[in-house]
Amino acid sequence: MNQHSERKHVFGRHDRLVIDGQSYRVAHKEKGTHFLQLVNGDLIEDHFVPKTDRQIDELRRSGRLRHEEGYFSKTLSLLRVRHDNSDLNDLSEAQLRTVAWKKEWCVRFLRQAGDPKRTWRPKRTQADMRAFVEAEKDLMDRWYLDQFGERRAPGRTRTGEIRKAFDYPSPSALRDWLRLYSEAGYRMEAFRPGYDQCGNRSQIDPRALPVVSAAVQKYASVLRPTMGDICEDVELQLDRLNGSLRDEKPISVSDKAIRRRLNAIDPFIRDFGRRGPDFALRKYTPVGKGLNITKPLERVEMDDWEVDLHSLIVKSSVWKTLSKKERDSIPRTRITVTAAIDCATRCIVGFHATPYSPSAATAKSALRSTMIDKTPMALLAGAKSDWNMYGRPGFVATDGGPVFRGEFEEAVRRSRVNRVLPDQDPRMRGTIEAFFRTFKRLCRYFAGYAFKDVVEKGDYPAEKMASLTFDAVFRAAIVFIVDRYHHRKHRGLEGGTPYGAWQYLTRDGLSPSLSDEQLIAAFGFSIPRSVDKHGISFLNLSYNSDELGKLYRLVDDEQVDAIVDPNDMGAILVRIPPKHRGRILSEDRHYLTVSSVGGIGRGVPLVAFLEEDAAVKKLVKEQQDAGRPFRLAAHRYLLDEAEKARKTANVPSHELTQKNVDLIVAAIGQKTRAAMSGVNYAASPPKPGNLPGQVVASARRTEPRLGKTGAQDVSKSGVGTETRPPSENDLRQPFGGGMNLYGEDE
Repeated sequence: MNQHSERKHVFGRHDRLVIDGQSYRVAHKEKGTHFLQLVNGDLIEDHFVPKTDRQIDELRRSGRLRHEEGYFSKTLSLLRVRHDNSDLNDLSEAQLRTVAWKKEWCVRFLRQAGDPKRTWRPKRTQADMRAFVEAEKDLMDRWYLDQFGERRAPGRTRTGEIRKAFDYPSPSALRDWLRLYSEAGYRMEAFRPGYDQCGNRSQIDPRALPVVSAAVQKYASVLRPTMGDICEDVELQLDRLNGSLRDEKPISVSDKAIRRRLNAIDPFIRDFGRRGPDFALRKYTPVGKGLNITKPLERVEMDDWEVDLHSLIVKSSVWKTLSKKERDSIPRTRITVTAAIDCATRCIVGFHATPYSPSAATAKSALRSTMIDKTPMALLAGAKSDWNMYGRPGFVATDGGPVFRGEFEEAVRRSRVNRVLPDQDPRMRGTIEAFFRTFKRLCRYFAGYAFKDVVEKGDYPAEKMASLTFDAVFRAAIVFIVDRYHHRKHRGLEGGTPYGAWQYLTRDGLSPSLSDEQLIAAFGFSIPRSVDKHGISFLNLSYNSDELGKLYRLVDDEQVDAIVDPNDMGAILVRIPPKHRGRILSEDRHYLTVSSVGGIGRGVPLVAFLEEDAAVKKLVKEQQDAGRPFRLAAHRYLLDEAEKARKTANVPSHELTQKNVDLIVAAIGQKTRAAMSGVNYAASPPKPGNLPGQVVASARRTEPRLGKTGAQDVSKSGVGTETRPPSENDLRQPFGGGMNLYGEDE
């Protein structure tokens, strides 16, 4: 269950707690339990309700509890009257007493002025108001003392005047209070302190206002001038303006006044102009609750990120044996990780790392890892915790980049997963973007950290300082995710951990993930093949079974789709054509699983066969020479573990794409056809005048002549002598009239 850290609460003696609409005041707290006293209107009931800190925490999280600080303050209670809903909770006790003092003066004056039974009713004249103040000041002094237990502070010290014993108002001050009270609808909000509105805040010569205003507007520009630049600009403009004055006083504005106006610019307007609209919108757009995802794997977000850390492209075991000169020659690169995060639990459910740029192969590998248990991979990396967060996602959200199109989309479709493409704005995939910001913490642990730009980087030689091999970074990344990130408190989970959220939300179970056959069908490579009595051949391996024999009798020479598992060449899947489904296996079975003859290739990855093929080697070299990256394997030569350990840990040993496989199959097929097909003879030799290009040399040829022993006699005929086609008797000779090392057709 997702456990929240218990918070201890402390409430003031005047605070009000509203629970499910009922008001309480905190009487006292004893051993972690708050005793709340029931309050009905203005009546305090003799009824107490105990609530522990844990219960209060749960009430707050569920939205059933509202806390109003200082609600039962004596001064606030005095000010709260019917039909007056002024919000003064943010004022201090001294400010509240001043509000009560001014209000009482106004209420007493209005009461006397409107009382028809009084013989003298004060009017708002200077004389009447002075008489009212003199008559009421002692009574008001006593009222304040009775209410708050102390007298008002003495009045201000004024030159030539006797200081007041307490600060009762002058007639003009009382007139102002009455005006404010009336304009505010006789609400105490009228006496809220407004010292920030007092005095002449402009303090700028009116003649300088146009110059200052124009200069201040320039501050919010893409050129990002400093405040000092703006002050110098104003000074320059005023210099020119003063030059045109004759007998008038020179215009001047202090830097302090200009800076005050610059600081008064709305932050949104400032950042909009200086940093651009995208920055301003990202910074100031309110963050709502977002999508309401409550089920694990209901929504999974995927993206790739170039890690801010340079690594060494070499095995760790090899690195230790190299000299300093050899180590300096080892290439450095920044690893690219493709990750998938579950939005409900914030767990990383898919992961793939490569020392190269992202591709469809890396995206497919990350998607495949969301559907398999990654605990063996975590153990291989040295993690202590398990990584059993897997299953078939409900929706996969990615950007529209090229790595998430084509083959990736086909894999998503075959996996029967829904795909969503939010807007280009990364905030539409904020969960995975937030994880990458957290992932940067790992990069800062090691030398070779790549900063976000050259300014921040300074003179730090990030590439030369690279200290970790790809193997070490790969392990460190997995340990960081499994042992630290999954067990660290997450703000998006209200202080819970991703691991705890997964355990809690999956307590009732999850839908089954894809079977092994479905995984191969979704992420394998499709290769068109013909079926014959020997089965299906691929890379000199034969695959055959009784079911395939039945399919052969149905399709004859029609090609079928063979799906190769890149991690194991011991078996392939053969897609049954729709019109033949139900005739070999049950109608719901769409594939045949066909093992290799003799079990050859079992447990051996596809790249192990391809790397030994001469045609594939030639193709790879041609592609690389043309500037097109053509990768067969990434982890295979960069991790110290043997192939068996990598396969057990579900670490892919290839970076092949369907496009690369198609090129390889075409190259191998071309080589096979060249070796196995016959020679097509021309009907007659080409004439000398019809030869393409320019003849730079010629050789004397003789017409073959068959002797009694089958050997050929050589005659001294010149160039241009026609040769006769070989007769049937010639073809029966051991060498057909010439040396042939390639087959009887050549």
